[in-house]
Formats: sequence, C-alpha cells, structure tokens
Amino acid sequence: MVLPPGHHREIASGRQFSTRETRIIGAVLVGLAIFAVAIIIALTGPSQSTTPGCVDVSILGATGAAALHQCGADARSLCLSAGKPNGYFGETGREIQAVCRKDGFPVG
Repeated sequence: MVLPPGHHREIASGRQFSTRETRIIGAVLVGLAIFAVAIIIALTGPSQSTTPGCVDVSILGATGAAALHQCGADARSLCLSAGKPNGYFGETGREIQAVCRKDGFPVG
C-alpha cells in the first residue's frame, strides 16, 4: 500500500482537539473525579463503633438490611426479648443472642 508523501509527519504531530471535544473530555474527567471522591468518602466515612455496654447487630432481610445499635438498658431489653414470640425470633433472634452473649448481656 502506497502512502501519500508526508503521511508520517501527520501521524507524528498528533491530532488537535476542537473546543467542543476538549470540553467533553474535561466534563468526563470532572465527573470521574467527583465519583472517585464520593466513593472514598463512602468507604472511609464515620461508622458506629461498638463500645462497652452496647450491642451492634446487622440484620439481613429479603429487601435489605437493618442495623441495630442499642446501649445500656435498651441493649439489655433487646437481648432479653431475642428469641421470644413478641421479640426477634428465628435466625434474627439467634444472631442477636450470639452478639449479646459475646458482649456479656443476658439473653432471653
């Protein structure tokens, strides 16, 4: 295949982007930077830490999850009601009881 004279100079010099293309590339890069910052904030943001006298349990459900964080008398009442008919029962009750035992609370 025969190439026209000066073809190698055209390839080596690179292509100049139009103003519209430069703006689109800039907008995409800004969007990616905002997305990266949002992910970093979400992953390193504040979270509840379990302190002595508190119970922290994540309960999985069919439509999502719920986080229970109780301290003091509320934690004691949660642990005593786990496994009873009017409290949390089934797999959820067993999970709460396990966390309560680990944290030193009496379970029902």
